[in-house]
Amino acid sequence: MDYETSSFIGQPTLNLTQPPGHPIRHFAGSQIRTLNTEIGKVVTVTTQLTVDTGSTSFSVLIPAITLTAIGDHETFATEAIVTSHTGPNSVPPTGVHEKYQFIAMSGEASFVLSVLEPVLGATAKGGTA
Repeated sequence: MDYETSSFIGQPTLNLTQPPGHPIRHFAGSQIRTLNTEIGKVVTVTTQLTVDTGSTSFSVLIPAITLTAIGDHETFATEAIVTSHTGPNSVPPTGVHEKYQFIAMSGEASFVLSVLEPVLGATAKGGTA
């Protein structure tokens, strides 16, 4: 997974690496939802959406990191969550509506200066927990 808070066109980008044999999924702009919390920034994208049986989302927790100069970088440990959400026609219609799969990840935040603006990027790699 590669996440940039701002790309050269001024929008966030997230590239999600799928299992071997599957393409890399690219997300940008409004496809990426962020929520600042006291434990860090939660970055979420919808990876699968159906009209009637639910959806799947990928979220990653990005800790607060301060980088001040070009070339600065910090490594960090975090968690990603793959969430399966039920839909209106899911069976059974009652009970728990979300199921979670946690993935331990490690990453590196880097300060990069683009031609137009500074970009704070985070790259994280993980395996199944």
